[in-house]
Amino acid sequence: MEIRTEITKKGINFINDIDLRTVLLDRLKELDKIFLVNANYSIIFLAISTIEGIFQHIANIFKTDIQKSKNYPKNSKGKHKEFGKLSINELYILLKEKDIIPDIKDFEHIYDLFRNYRNFIHPQAQTKKAWTTDLGHAQMAMGLLNATISYLDRYIFIDKEIFEKITGNPDYSSSRVLHLTMHNTPLNSFLVWNKPVSNALSLNLDLELPKDSVFNFIFNFVNDGSFKMLRLENRQIYNNCVLHCTQKYFWRERLIADPESPPDKSILPVEIKIDFKKKDFTFTVDGTLYTFKDKDTKKVINLFTELKPDLKIGFFNEVGPVGLSNIRFK
Repeated sequence: MEIRTEITKKGINFINDIDLRTVLLDRLKELDKIFLVNANYSIIFLAISTIEGIFQHIANIFKTDIQKSKNYPKNSKGKHKEFGKLSINELYILLKEKDIIPDIKDFEHIYDLFRNYRNFIHPQAQTKKAWTTDLGHAQMAMGLLNATISYLDRYIFIDKEIFEKITGNPDYSSSRVLHLTMHNTPLNSFLVWNKPVSNALSLNLDLELPKDSVFNFIFNFVNDGSFKMLRLENRQIYNNCVLHCTQKYFWRERLIADPESPPDKSILPVEIKIDFKKKDFTFTVDGTLYTFKDKDTKKVINLFTELKPDLKIGFFNEVGPVGLSNIRFK
């Protein structure tokens, strides 16, 4: 009888390369098995190489920026080290510089401890230099792997833009589609851009909004109990609007939108523009600029008056799944 015990974290949706994600999941499942039998060598090699694979994938996203870093390692000839030959410790330092990996106490020491793990795959190398592979080191390697995955699991990487997951399991696929899936909370798949908006922003995307689904563009985000949202409503009995969330899972309608409903199309081009200097905040769907009125007085409202600087934007879905593709920031 096989006893199923999960030791490793499996939340690696931040890896949008499906083939790599599959390989990493296979390794994590293998680690679950060998950890139970104290296979220390195998645990260390597999855990650290998995971290290295994760780091290399994320570093590739930001490769151009990373190579410009003044801290980029050099080889013995004083030239830039080959990108694919960066050690796990070097990758950690460069990703930390980009604020992708946190500067957590003892993390750097542990990463540094395993930086030369590759060398000791060969028995001859191990005879020349002592390298501890006891249970304590195996547990440290596993702890490091789980801590790394737990931290990165909060993120979705859309090209070079970083989004933080608030709830749910949004997934950015290798086909460059952000899938906002259903979840067991009222916020379903909810994520926010990690950069507060304070100047000018132009955001374009293609929206797949199935019948009876709801898409919310979030702005003025403080936390999951304080934000505003512009809703595209694809349920027949409801209308497009702007809502204000004043406490967790509670929001009220502030403005009504014109048009009242999104176009009946499979894909909707959406353009959102924010410019604090020009006092401009516009929302355009399929070429139509939306206008807004106060829900009670029916007075026309400039959408910019609803906007506050230095707060975040984001997305979440309700009722059904939603897809966002061709996401472009300017």
